[in-house]
Amino acid sequence: MDATAIIEELVQHTEWADAVVFAAILGKPQAEEDEVLLKRVRHIHLVQKAFLDVWLNRPINPHVTDLFNALELVGFAKLVHREIQEFQNALSPADLDRVVHLPWSGQVSLTLGFEIANPSLGQTLMQVAAHSSYHRGQVNTRLRELGIDPPMTDFIAWIWAHKPTPVWLHE
Repeated sequence: MDATAIIEELVQHTEWADAVVFAAILGKPQAEEDEVLLKRVRHIHLVQKAFLDVWLNRPINPHVTDLFNALELVGFAKLVHREIQEFQNALSPADLDRVVHLPWSGQVSLTLGFEIANPSLGQTLMQVAAHSSYHRGQVNTRLRELGIDPPMTDFIAWIWAHKPTPVWLHE
């Protein structure tokens, strides 16, 4: 399996897993109205959008998700995932090696106390999947705290289920 195929699967899994989490949130007032949970979900999709905007050389709005409710987040996430999918589908193996300059690199360098390396496009695609998975786990923990059984969103669960396409509620 080559790198483009691995990244394609990571992109597909991330969208599926995000849609599964939204299915667990929507229709449950304790989740839809929980600001702790919404803040985490907003962050996941803000970061996905920020990386997409970097890849497409577009301006970044760090506040785009700030006021979204659960339904607005679903629509936003679905659109961002469609754009990421289109972007990823057009990539060649050579594209994955292109260096990406992240506009927030200077701030990260100050925070970490050292000059950070510039990642490749492939590495940033992997970062988006890993970052989303990390915070999706926090969202699932919060769902459990709210009395909602969290969905299994592991990559292997997606494989076991024969790589289903995402089902977005409230399309």
